Amino acid sequence: MKLKTSLILSLTLLFYSVIYLATSKDLPYGGDSAKLYGLDTTLSKKYDYFYGAQRCTYRQGSDTLCIYVKDTVGINWDRFADTVCTYANSVGLYRQKIFLVNNRVNPPDTVARKQCP
Repeated sequence: MKLKTSLILSLTLLFYSVIYLATSKDLPYGGDSAKLYGLDTTLSKKYDYFYGAQRCTYRQGSDTLCIYVKDTVGINWDRFADTVCTYANSVGLYRQKIFLVNNRVNPPDTVARKQCP
C-alpha cells in the first residue's frame, strides 16, 4: 500500500513538472532561440501591427530575420526596420539582415529590408 501511494505521488509530481516546463515563460535554453524569443516578446508588447519574429532560414548560423507585420497605412517601414535593429542589438542579435514581411497577402510581400550595423 505504501509503495503504491508513493508511486502515485511520484507520477503526479512528474506530470505537473512536465506541464510546468511546457508552459513556462522562462526558456530553459539559451543561445539564438532565447534571443529571438526576447526580440519577439519585446516587439509584441509595443506594436500591435507586429505578428512575430523568426529566422527566414533554418540554416545554422543564419543572420537573416523575418519580421512578420500587418501592412498598416501610416507606418514608416524603414523607421520600423531601424527600431527592430535597435531591439535586435539589445538582445544580442548583432549584424542581422531584417526583412519586414506582410504575411496577410498571398504571396507574402516584403515591405522593407535593412542591414543592421
